[in-house]
Amino acid sequence: MNAIAVTHPAPAVDHAVRLIEAAERLYSAEVALHAARQTGVDQWIAAAYARLHDAIAEHLAATSYLAA
Repeated sequence: MNAIAVTHPAPAVDHAVRLIEAAERLYSAEVALHAARQTGVDQWIAAAYARLHDAIAEHLAATSYLAA
């Protein structure tokens, strides 16, 4: 399992950009997983799941900053 370091940028604009970029990476990872599952290649599917896991963690970190 990967350890995830969370940092909080000071300016609000930087955080807004970070949140938008995290959402874009999350969507991209979901699309990549869908495509990988269509191939049936286990290694591609596993890699896509790992990418999605990282994207979810990044997005959760970005959104949790808003709640704080």
